[in-house]
Amino acid sequence: MSCVQKCLYIFLLTFIIEIPVTYSKQFRTDYVYNRKTDAFYKFHIESVWFSRAESICQLEGASVMIPTSDNDVSQVHGMFKGYPDLGNFVWIGYDGKTHESAEEQPLINLDDLGSRDMSLVRYDRGCDVLTRDGEIKTYECYRTLPFICKVEANQAYFDNRCMVYGRDYQYFANVSSCYKIPRLPYSWDQAYDECRAEGAHLAILNSDMERQVLRNFLKSTPSVPGAQATFFFFVGIRAQKKIDGSPIVFKTVFNETLEEAGYSHWSDNEPNNALQNEYCGTIFIADGKYNDVYCGHFYAFICESEVKELSKSFQ
Repeated sequence: MSCVQKCLYIFLLTFIIEIPVTYSKQFRTDYVYNRKTDAFYKFHIESVWFSRAESICQLEGASVMIPTSDNDVSQVHGMFKGYPDLGNFVWIGYDGKTHESAEEQPLINLDDLGSRDMSLVRYDRGCDVLTRDGEIKTYECYRTLPFICKVEANQAYFDNRCMVYGRDYQYFANVSSCYKIPRLPYSWDQAYDECRAEGAHLAILNSDMERQVLRNFLKSTPSVPGAQATFFFFVGIRAQKKIDGSPIVFKTVFNETLEEAGYSHWSDNEPNNALQNEYCGTIFIADGKYNDVYCGHFYAFICESEVKELSKSFQ
């Protein structure tokens, strides 16, 4: 090797060694990572009470964001730009400081408060909001606003056994799947998004054995507070609304018919398409069989992650 070649080799080796090695940090698919804060964020555009925002963030493995630096504020400011049609406030967590009261036209009619659960007003001081301009102010906790969830990267949870970004999954070896029943009720679309964001999907029955497994699992699970019914759970089947009189066909979230998926049994007198608006699927606790319901109601739901092979340490 010539002197020139040796010098070139040493230069390239030094250059390669000095290249910084970066590792991709991951969390749920609906969260974005900020390198400066080493944290993940999600901008929830739905308007909810502050207590509901706390529950949703907790369900997702995060918490309502408490700004601890200018970088937190900058992150939210950038997210706000993607939603110019929203109002000027988002819920954030309490930072322990006193802030001016936010003055904006109420987002709900105060005359309707008689029908609302006033236990939601949990703080005499009110709740904190962040404005589009990056200011922190105080707002009444019973208003409804969008909100920001945040989780530090070193606190972002991953279940190595079930291969999901979520806690509380249980593995059942006889069907090679992990299941979870989140502790908040959602509409079918929201439940679909929640399971997918964790790396799972709404549960699908693939055999009678799986029906029995889920039936026993549901029987051993406490009721989910706030669900509009407690005797069935959303699962991963739904149908397209028909306007031409043709038969309604339910398919799984993987676009399979129920027969193709391996289980197609409905509970007695189901599906009945009550009120002509039942196009999403649930399973009953009583028999573990399918039932059709209205997609927009808020019910408990089941997430599933298939795990075909597990290391012996997890079995």
